[in-house]
Amino acid sequence: MSTTPFTPDLLQAISDWQRGGDSKQVKKRGEKLKALCAGLPDEYRSVPSACFRQLALQKASVWDLVAMDFLPERISSWTLDSDVAKAFKGGVPPDGWQGVVLSIKAPPNGVIVNLWKLYETREFLDALDHHKHAISGFSEGAGRYRGTQCEIVLEVDAVSQDDIYSLGGYSSRFDDLVRQAAEIIYGRAPTPAEVAELEWKSEHLRATAGPRWLGYDGTKRVLQRTKPAAAVLRRVKRQEFDGR
Repeated sequence: MSTTPFTPDLLQAISDWQRGGDSKQVKKRGEKLKALCAGLPDEYRSVPSACFRQLALQKASVWDLVAMDFLPERISSWTLDSDVAKAFKGGVPPDGWQGVVLSIKAPPNGVIVNLWKLYETREFLDALDHHKHAISGFSEGAGRYRGTQCEIVLEVDAVSQDDIYSLGGYSSRFDDLVRQAAEIIYGRAPTPAEVAELEWKSEHLRATAGPRWLGYDGTKRVLQRTKPAAAVLRRVKRQEFDGR
């Protein structure tokens, strides 16, 4: 008689992973998930296409990724859908943070589990339904997300600038852009009526203001422009390190 690989312990580990948590919890849950998924069939430990992941980076991490071309990674959640990555946690991170969407090919032996594939499997769904009342935190984990995020869990040592798929950021508010444009057009402080007229004519552009993700080609052009400055900064940084 065959036995299912979808044990209660595995189901609990998957749900715990999908609940998220702080960095310490994520590390602990990631290691447990890795151990319990090691015996799954290969079909649940492989990925058919590129994987995407959104990061919200502070200045120091932007330096590591763009200038030093090296940002440490860990066991983390990725997705098969770039739009899911861009929409993660509300989309473009708050002003003051640099939004980045990464795209990589899963490294050899780096796929912990293909959750998207699991949630497409009837046997797994039946096991999850059978044990859901015994799974701690089910409603905040597997019961909440299931396969909606097309999620892949990968173990990646580090990522580089070449892995950047899209950059996210903010342009000025639409109303501010209209007023600035009116000042340029009239060569003086515009009247309220002049601003209102220009706003009416520009209404179709409102959606392009505010937070947005650059397209792939636009992102690569931005990164290309940073390379000369990044090379200088790396050289200065190495000189400072060697001089210690």
